[in-house]
Amino acid sequence: MILENMSNNLEERYSSNGAKYLAQHKYSEAIAFYKESIETDPTLMSNYSYLCLARLLQEQESEAMATWLSILEKADIEKVNAWTLDLVEVLITEAIRCEGVSNFDSARKMYRYAAIARSEAWKKVKGYKFTNDWFSQNLPIWEQYLMHLANKPKINILEIGSWEGMSACWLLDHILTHESSRITCIDTFEGSIEHKLEYNNSYIKSVEEKFDFNISQTGVPEKVTKIVGSSQDVMRSLPLKNYDMLYIDGSHLASDALTDAVLGWGLVKIGGFIVFDDYDYKFPNSVDAGQETKIGIDAFLKVFCKKINIIHQGHQVIVEKGVVA
Repeated sequence: MILENMSNNLEERYSSNGAKYLAQHKYSEAIAFYKESIETDPTLMSNYSYLCLARLLQEQESEAMATWLSILEKADIEKVNAWTLDLVEVLITEAIRCEGVSNFDSARKMYRYAAIARSEAWKKVKGYKFTNDWFSQNLPIWEQYLMHLANKPKINILEIGSWEGMSACWLLDHILTHESSRITCIDTFEGSIEHKLEYNNSYIKSVEEKFDFNISQTGVPEKVTKIVGSSQDVMRSLPLKNYDMLYIDGSHLASDALTDAVLGWGLVKIGGFIVFDDYDYKFPNSVDAGQETKIGIDAFLKVFCKKINIIHQGHQVIVEKGVVA
């Protein structure tokens, strides 16, 4: 019924010239049409949603995101979710259309941007303050494979590498919603080698304070155990078979990713998940060449191949700890 309603809504909106341009793949004309429509009536939110869609279809991804973020900045909190729902409906309807013609790459792009739009609305409503967003692109995968853990009692998650806390906050707001569920966050808050190449020292020193602020915004800071230190030292003192999910997003050095995985293996329950981030990360300018994250993750996957089920392998890798562990 939901998909039928979305399809009907799309057909109604396709009566406009802008929608006809979209249907005919005339994306430049569609962009011009919706920009003019916004100038005529800046209060009609569907024009912004379709402008974002047209820009995505025209491969203008940064412009599409800038359009949406500019709207969120101006929106009252009570309007954010309604406006986001409009954009998400447009993007998901396009994703379904793409799937219907076997254009799966475009469908995945639309699903990804729908997830990012929901994430941006979530951050604004909750009042989080994040300097960077490396996380939202993963949400379609997390929503597909991890939502079955949502609101279950006594779910425990271990996170290696928390930075400003975006992934921890998302988990608290969407997965660890039962009062008995908890997350343990391990971070040195000193940055890894790639952070020190990209950011100045004053920013890195502010990261822990930003983490603390964002965790406080969840409203359930008591669910979080923050441990400041090296994961490879801290994990040796944690209880075995205690965690339903281990999220490895610390140092990107192959040796560190592998060590985190091996040390974390015994901490994860049978049937639990290990999620690796940045499988495709490459160090810039030959810094630590031969230590790309993928090398360490692949080594773990090879050695533990008979003890794991690979659930997903892309920018992130998700494995389930098998019963023969």
